[in-house]
Amino acid sequence: MVTMTIHADEVFAVALRKYAANLGKSVNQTVKDVFAPLLGLARKDDAEESRWSRFVGALPDVDECAWDRDIAEMRTIDKEMWK
Repeated sequence: MVTMTIHADEVFAVALRKYAANLGKSVNQTVKDVFAPLLGLARKDDAEESRWSRFVGALPDVDECAWDRDIAEMRTIDKEMWK
């Protein structure tokens, strides 16, 4: 494990602490999370998550029962097709 130090002005430090607190993470973990993808060090799970993260929350709030009814046909298996 290596210890590193960065020099930052007070505005940067306060903003970084606030950002980390909003994520519920330590400043150390937040800095690693931000820099890892920039350095090509993101874990595979993280890379997959970031690829699809733009879609999170893309659908409006919907009635789940109506949604299930609307897509029910897609869940049925056409047994003739699979013979």
